[in-house]
Amino acid sequence: MLKYHAKILGYAGLTPFIFLPFFILWETVSYFEGVGFFIQYSAIILSFLGGVLWFDGINNKRSIILIYLAMLPSIVGWLSVIWFPPEAALITLACSYILVIFYEFKLSSLATWYKSLRIRLTAITVGSHLMIIWLIYQMSQ
Repeated sequence: MLKYHAKILGYAGLTPFIFLPFFILWETVSYFEGVGFFIQYSAIILSFLGGVLWFDGINNKRSIILIYLAMLPSIVGWLSVIWFPPEAALITLACSYILVIFYEFKLSSLATWYKSLRIRLTAITVGSHLMIIWLIYQMSQ
């Protein structure tokens, strides 16, 4: 039952990643607002994933270094929102999702079904980031 709800919530969490690029393309939301909303949401989700890693580290008595590493997604997400220009923020966030999934597979003790779910969620998330980057490139032409 837990797996079912985790999948429902995981896929529901993709909604802004999937729809914001189209909202920008269809001019339902302004370009600047849409990109900003996307980056903010991405940073929030990246922070959430850092929390999962932090919990795994504490719950499974992992190395203290891994607990500190689990804080990096929150810091990177925050810096992406407040400091980086949009293109750099999107690239940083997309790369961070890839690094988090490598961390999950190599250093965490998360359930196999969760890791499988995370592969699909990460692929869609990174693909959405690439679509926003493409939109930024198209808008600058």
